[in-house]
This record gives sequence, structure tokens and C-alpha cells, in this order.
Amino acid sequence: MIARLARAAASAAAIFTFLAAAAFAAGPTPVSTPAFVSSAVPAPTPTVDPHWTPAPGTAAYDPNAPTPLPSAAAQASATSATSNAALDGGKPDRVRVVVTPGERAYELTRDSSFLDPLSWNVTAWKSRHQLIVYYKGREYRTYHAVFGRNRGNGTKLWEGDGRTPEGVYTIIKKHPSLRWGWFLGLNYPNNMDHYRYEQLRDADEIPLEGGRDVGEGGHIGIHGTDNPILNSGNIDWTTGCISVNNLDINELSRILPVGTVVIINP
Repeated sequence: MIARLARAAASAAAIFTFLAAAAFAAGPTPVSTPAFVSSAVPAPTPTVDPHWTPAPGTAAYDPNAPTPLPSAAAQASATSATSNAALDGGKPDRVRVVVTPGERAYELTRDSSFLDPLSWNVTAWKSRHQLIVYYKGREYRTYHAVFGRNRGNGTKLWEGDGRTPEGVYTIIKKHPSLRWGWFLGLNYPNNMDHYRYEQLRDADEIPLEGGRDVGEGGHIGIHGTDNPILNSGNIDWTTGCISVNNLDINELSRILPVGTVVIINP
């Protein structure tokens, strides 16, 4: 009896050893995933608004990164603004959907450098009816402009000749104007204008008025308009100044410091 029990125990031990060895060879038993966790759904990937621009000073900020295009909502708003534009200053080209390099540099300026006249310069083209503003060497904005009514005969030579000066000038003052909105005065006549005038006077080519030579003229500047239809029709009507529409002169008077260089081309 005892011998049979011993043989049964030995057989059971052998079977247990065999099962244990098989289990060890097969590796650990997989642990099932709980019902509330779905292994088939990946974790969400963070997204970045394509119209977002990182702030200066942040790790994500890149001054050389391209400017993102406006959102569909912004473009729709611009289209609506265009359709509702007024004649004076509300032309479709005043509604921009792409920020210029100069505008972006201006908007990202965080110090007082925007008050420095060396940060700005202006180039006027009489034949193109354009006034182009640059900020820190980058094109800021192009404005429509009209010039002196006697545009086809070169630079201004004397008072009353109806010409707009050509050359390098500086904004020396700016003040509100009842007629023009704002007036940004230029330093005409400059040294070159003085020299040219003296040469013409010595050659007796200056016209006479009341028995005396007419003067060189003055009070030349950039101003608004009291007749926007003439401006919008590219009609050069001033006696020598540069005229832009009234929304533009308000902006120019705000952003351009006294001391800004203005180059006027034919």
C-alpha cells in the first residue's frame, strides 16, 4: 500500500516538473489590455495654427521665417472691406492680405528705433505716380501719389514753374493742415537748388516779375488732397508738392519722423 502511494507521488511530481519546464520555455504569459484602453488609437499629435507667428524672444521665434498667409476668415474680411471701400483712401490696393517685410519688421520692433529717422527713407517716382516707404532697408508700403502740374520739364527751377523738385531732400517739419490734412515739409531749396538757381540767374534765364527775378520758391512738401478725384485719376495738379490721399497722409504723418530722407526721381 505504501509502495503504491510512493509511486503515485513520484508520477505526480514528474508531471508537475514537466509542466513547469514547458511553461518556462514558452515565456511569460501575456497580460491582456484592460477594456478601457484602446491600443489601436494613437495618441493625439499637437497641431500648430499655420497663421500663428511666435513672439520675439521665444524659443520658437525665427526672424528669417516666412510670413504666414492670413486665415480664410481674414481674407474674407479683407474682401468685404474692399467692397465697402470709399473713394478717398479706400482703394482695393489699400487692403493687403500679405504683410510686407517692412511692415513685419515694424510690427516686431520692441524698442524706440522706429522713432529714428535713419530707420526710414522714402523714394518718390514722378513718372510712376508712386511714393515708396522703406523701414530699416525693407519695403514698408507703396502709396499712390500725384505731383506738380508741369511734370514733363524736369526738376523745379524757380517759384511758380509748377514743377516738383528732383533730388535728395529731408523732412524738416510736419504739422496739421486744414486743407491738406497734414503737411510734411521738405528742405527745398537745398544747396543744389541754390547753385542751380544762381547759375540760371547769372545766365539771365530766370523770368522777371515786377521788374525783378522771381525767387526760388519754397514750402514744398508731402500733403493730402482736397479733391480726391484728381488723385485717383492720376492728374498731376499741385504747384510742386507731392499729394497722396488723406488716409495715407494721416499714416505717413504718424510713422515718418522729422529728419527722414526723401529721394524724388523723374
